[in-house]
Amino acid sequence: MELDKICQNCSSFFQDSNDYNIGLGVCLNDPDDSFEPYIDEIIENADFSNIYEIYLEKRFNGGREACEQFEEPEFIELQDGEDLNDYIYIENMKQQNVDEVIKYLYDNDNNMVNRALSTISPYVHIGNENAYKGLIEYYMGLGPADNLEDVYIRIKIVDLLSSKKSEKKTIDAYVNELARTPSNNTTRQLYTEILEHLRRCPWEMVMEPLLELLDKKKFSYKMKKKIMDIAIEEKIDEYWYR
Repeated sequence: MELDKICQNCSSFFQDSNDYNIGLGVCLNDPDDSFEPYIDEIIENADFSNIYEIYLEKRFNGGREACEQFEEPEFIELQDGEDLNDYIYIENMKQQNVDEVIKYLYDNDNNMVNRALSTISPYVHIGNENAYKGLIEYYMGLGPADNLEDVYIRIKIVDLLSSKKSEKKTIDAYVNELARTPSNNTTRQLYTEILEHLRRCPWEMVMEPLLELLDKKKFSYKMKKKIMDIAIEEKIDEYWYR
């Protein structure tokens, strides 16, 4: 349905909660840029308390004809059976700043690192890009895994990153782990986990980085064959059995 071209129906028109019933509000495209320093607070919370005097000075009746900057707001389209409160909760989680959690990944206490991973996990799962990027950056910056505690933490990270669809950054992080961490009895579980996830990724995304890895690092015959199987053999099988 097309909305009437009035200020009340413009995406730049905002109201203080006290004015909802009387149609008064302000335009965030105010030519004096009076609201510019407070835009985020206004949009996120509809809160004018810090600049209420300016709000009272600038407010007007939203029923007047809109200017050339009129833009209809975007409406939320819910899936069948989807609850609005659930939708808002998920969207808020996707946008939540998790920097305070990410910084604890760098703690020297592994118990704190594990707690940070547990806390950030639902944000990565739900699609919070800030959480994903922070986790990738932390993981890429680690050195070789040299004990079982390291291995268990990294398996958690690998499983968490794999909850997202296959992305180049994730694949690069896995290949980086194979490059920096030796293959031995201590790291066997980590290698198995990574190779299993790489096997599920699209072949065209993993072939080149894995072949480059084999060029740069020497592996045992058995491990080299496992990596080669993922990089090439499955595609050869697909070709012959078409």
